[in-house]
Amino acid sequence: MASSLSGAPQKAIALPRPARTPIFAPLIEAEQSRWLLFAPVALGVGIALWFLLPFVAQRQVALLLSLAVALLGLAFSGLTSRLLFAAGLLAALGILVAEVRSLSVAAPVLHHRLGAATLTGELLALEARAGGERWRMLLLRDASGTDPAVRLRISLSTPPPPGIEPGARVAVSAILQPRAGPVLPGAHDAARAAWFDGISASGRATAPPVLLAPAPANTLWLARARADITRFLQQRIGGDAGRVAAALVTGDQGQVPAPLLESMRISGLAHLLSVSGFHIAVVAGGALLLFRKALALWPWLALRISVRAVAAILAGLAATAYAILAGAEVPAVRAAITAWIVLLALAFGRDPLSLRLIAFAACCILLLRPEALLSPSFQLSFAAVTTLALLAKSAFAERFMKSRPEDGALPKFARYALALIVSSLLAELILSPIAMAHFGRAGAYGVFANMLAIPLTSLAIMPLLAAFLASAVAGVEALVLPPLRFALESLIAVATHVATLPGASVAVPALPLAASLLAVCGALLLGLLAGRLRWLGLPLLVAGLLVAFFKPRSDLFVSPDGRQVAIVQDGGLYFLRTQRGGFTARAWSEASAAPAAGLIAHLPQSRCSEGGCATRRSGLSLLILKSAPASSLASACAAADIVIAPTGLANCTPRWLLLDSVALHASGAVAVHTPSRRFTSVADRSGDHPWSPAALPGQQQTLLGVMRWTPPLTE
Repeated sequence: MASSLSGAPQKAIALPRPARTPIFAPLIEAEQSRWLLFAPVALGVGIALWFLLPFVAQRQVALLLSLAVALLGLAFSGLTSRLLFAAGLLAALGILVAEVRSLSVAAPVLHHRLGAATLTGELLALEARAGGERWRMLLLRDASGTDPAVRLRISLSTPPPPGIEPGARVAVSAILQPRAGPVLPGAHDAARAAWFDGISASGRATAPPVLLAPAPANTLWLARARADITRFLQQRIGGDAGRVAAALVTGDQGQVPAPLLESMRISGLAHLLSVSGFHIAVVAGGALLLFRKALALWPWLALRISVRAVAAILAGLAATAYAILAGAEVPAVRAAITAWIVLLALAFGRDPLSLRLIAFAACCILLLRPEALLSPSFQLSFAAVTTLALLAKSAFAERFMKSRPEDGALPKFARYALALIVSSLLAELILSPIAMAHFGRAGAYGVFANMLAIPLTSLAIMPLLAAFLASAVAGVEALVLPPLRFALESLIAVATHVATLPGASVAVPALPLAASLLAVCGALLLGLLAGRLRWLGLPLLVAGLLVAFFKPRSDLFVSPDGRQVAIVQDGGLYFLRTQRGGFTARAWSEASAAPAAGLIAHLPQSRCSEGGCATRRSGLSLLILKSAPASSLASACAAADIVIAPTGLANCTPRWLLLDSVALHASGAVAVHTPSRRFTSVADRSGDHPWSPAALPGQQQTLLGVMRWTPPLTE
């Protein structure tokens, strides 16, 4: 005992050091109730990284960094620790979900052009395009000796013969080619969409398809039912009104005339023709009200179970049936999932406009279909519903927009009108930048057009369409036809009138990717946070605007096959070949916000002949060929800075850039900023993703480093 109390040195007991708390912890703690809303944001960041990082090595680094962020959270304490840990894991999960989804849809892909050959198989879908001027068929081609059964998308120049309907076996002579990629870097990537749709190749029929065997009665009955309903609505209602009615019910826009479709786009009403969130919400809301009123009339049931819960479930089934009838397109399925979440919240007595429910719905969709993150419909839908939910929870809405028991008819109408005006203005303010980023145009009068069209569609057209179809079963649809036709024609009149107003459509240049990302981050912080931390989003928004304004824009565009070239000069777009309003010309015009102004041959500095053009741009000499040269171009190539040709040029070495068919096959479309001598290609953006023009045929390297082999199509 004495020795233990002596002055002998004692070993110090090391106490655990508390985890460090960052200086911004109070700001993070103040937003504690809001951080759960960022779960789909963190998941979306991982998905976006998988799509935007071009090469697998970069995606592997992103996965490791995400996991490192999760581990870093263990070095802190409290809410900061949990946030870092969750954010890192969710971002890593997003990368893995996108990878798994891409591997799960892998199908053989055609990498070379095939001459006309007879293809046989089962017709999966048939849809009209451009008001019925063109048609497109989805064919499940029969397996051959070397290739399995694959899906092909084939364009028809004439209407299909009678009997050609989904489920039938057909034969068609067609020219097949690889799936078309973007017409300029950063544009909509049709090849990526085709990859996730399981489309192996696209083609063009050289003759009408031939019926080999009619569709069995029990095969693809839903697709045939959709076709029958579409045909019935078009014939019974008639005119453009019947075509719009078919688009609203079955989602078939193919018969709507192109001028009317353009008017709907310019007036900001094109979303009404695509069955998505608005339509599902109207059907679910109307069914909920109808079932709730009807079930309440049955006292025995109303006294024993929750009428609201039963009505919510029945409304969910109605919304699901409508989504299936409309073709089960991705926007409709996504809206149906969201509707089920909202209706189940109602059934269990929860707040249906909760931002947490919206976040949960977004997470569900991103986990099932991660590619939806890049689609404008997903971005527009969730931006709109989040904006309206924030508005509904605001003090302004509580004070001025929500009706009160003591309100009479006039105050109720005034509050409804104010809610419609404010929600339309706010939604247009939020959605316009997204629409401009995707479509390069902004509708000047979209707010006012929607203020008229949305009540007309939701309160008149959709209920009348339901009544029309229900009465058609009894053969008394003529009673509903006059008001339905009048309502549809009124909607068409709103679209066509607004589209003809001066300045109805404003072209804007394509937003750079960096500007879009900065603006999205800023908007998310401003919208989802409630305290002082939210104002961090303001400088991000300003930075996005500055990048969009000052970033140099391309002034030379080259198509993937090298046959079309365009130069931006004096605010106009000048083409190598005569353009007829085709898709490529429209995309280039929208990206540069420059209208078609003529041909390159019309430029004063150009010298053109049947073989091509020689011109100058920003001090660079351009040699643009239209066909294979008859003789060697070695000296002409050596004198040019850029040479563009639709064929391969073996002995051609320009001073800077050669874009012949060989180079363009590997790079895809190219956009050049001639003053800085910088160019970017589709392959630069898509890297080694399986839909990239630079990807190795049949090979897909996974995040684990192993190669995944999918045999390419050979015939």
